Amino acid sequence: MTAQNRVGTTFGPYRLDELIGRGGMGEVYRAYDTTKDRFVALKILSQGPAADVTYQERFRRESQVVARLGEPHIIPIHDWGEVDGVLYLDMRLVEGKDLRAVLKEDGALSPERAVGIIEQVAAALDAAHRDGLVHRDVKPENILLSDNDFAHLVDFGIAQAGDDTRLTQAGTAIGSLAYMAPEMFENTPITPACDIYALTCVLFESLTGQVPHPASTVSSAIKAALFDVPPRVSTVHAGVPASFDAVIEKGLAADPAQRYGTCRELAQACRTALTEPAAAAAPGAPPTIGSEQYEQTQIRVTGPSVVNPVGGQMTPGQVGSGPVGVGYPPGGAPFAPQGTTPYGPSQQYGPPVGTGPYGAGGYGTGPQGMGPFGAGPVPYPTGPQGFPPNNTGRNNKSALVPIVGIIAVVLVVVLGVVAYLLLAKDSGDKGSGRQAQQSTAVVTTTVTPTQDTPAQTTPTVSSPPAGSDPCDNSVGIEVGSPTSCAFAANVRSAYLAAGPKGEARTVTATSPVTGDTYRMSCGPELGIVVCRGGNNAVVHIY
Repeated sequence: MTAQNRVGTTFGPYRLDELIGRGGMGEVYRAYDTTKDRFVALKILSQGPAADVTYQERFRRESQVVARLGEPHIIPIHDWGEVDGVLYLDMRLVEGKDLRAVLKEDGALSPERAVGIIEQVAAALDAAHRDGLVHRDVKPENILLSDNDFAHLVDFGIAQAGDDTRLTQAGTAIGSLAYMAPEMFENTPITPACDIYALTCVLFESLTGQVPHPASTVSSAIKAALFDVPPRVSTVHAGVPASFDAVIEKGLAADPAQRYGTCRELAQACRTALTEPAAAAAPGAPPTIGSEQYEQTQIRVTGPSVVNPVGGQMTPGQVGSGPVGVGYPPGGAPFAPQGTTPYGPSQQYGPPVGTGPYGAGGYGTGPQGMGPFGAGPVPYPTGPQGFPPNNTGRNNKSALVPIVGIIAVVLVVVLGVVAYLLLAKDSGDKGSGRQAQQSTAVVTTTVTPTQDTPAQTTPTVSSPPAGSDPCDNSVGIEVGSPTSCAFAANVRSAYLAAGPKGEARTVTATSPVTGDTYRMSCGPELGIVVCRGGNNAVVHIY
């Protein structure tokens, strides 16, 4: 029976209502389970590959593997089995879109949003790796995004146990070429480092709208993965801070031993890179992340009159490689290009991606085949983030001339101001000199406290504010908020476990009522900490 005429029919106890996605390994349907009275995502194995005993074993492994992984960013497995000789997998139905569809619609993501997604997928992969499993097919099609960018990693159908070699005896390279680590093209053991490489490729594509090694043929893709050095991400897309260059470089290292040890380490490096431009603005502050090569070529701006590369000669490729000194306020506020609305505490990772039908790649249905790539990267639109068009180092050389001119103008202005102050002092206008000194002191005291802003936002209110419905003396919910005190207590516990009270951060907590896990964005407001997320839940931490 073909995929077209399965819709509207029954498959065992399931009524097949809608085709969600299709690939080389099978189809995924939105189905209604008549025995358990619920809607599910039903994956049905293609009858062609089903004749392959190795493939059948791999499919059964997916159900067993994912069912025992209790990580919130891995879609739970309800059931699996066989109907009339056809294998199936019953999964939780998650409304949303896959990351591939989001990139096609929105274009390159802001660094803050991209890092938020990578952090969640990293948690899912590390859970699998701890269980001795390697995903081997991490790509945007296999990352589902629901409301508030809550990410789910799907399609463990080609996952392999670390001590299992039976599934590789056929000699077929499994996975999508653009995301495959170099060692996957060789006869070497598959390790978690392959997933770390692939997740770094997803990070690169989320930040720029293209893969690190665009290729038009299978042979050129393999050659690029084996021999080409990935480009600096900040030169591929002008909206990406240069602090991400070292993160990408390490995650895509040809030698697996030179990559991050875990996906969490990669995610932590990404989070640190978001604050790197702010750290670079402080004179003498060392970079918090980066390789030796990156440290030698980094540009620091410490004042309006001098622009010096540290430890090396400035090259055209370094100009315009990302915001330096500005663009990120102290404390690492979320990325917000000029002309856009910054992400607030309740929308740290951007607006909901959507609750409509899945994209074609939702609930990954396996590799789409090893045919030729498209002619270069997908032409993603610039999207609502307002990112400038993609620029490379070749275009930056022409930008050097106006920048030097601007610096010269600034020098002239500074010298003019100094000359004016000296003349004013010589003329006996000491009052003006004192006024200038006082003005300078005001500027200094205005700038310095902003670096300590997080310490000043620590809530000091000991009683619930107006509009708060207390659950106890430590936590409550906003009046009218559709949530429970039990969930509020879990949110508070997750928030305090992640760090000191009073800081802005995002946490996940499970509702004892629904059994689902929700993402909550927390931050200081009116003397307390307010957490928003889930299904319009608002939790107050006193």
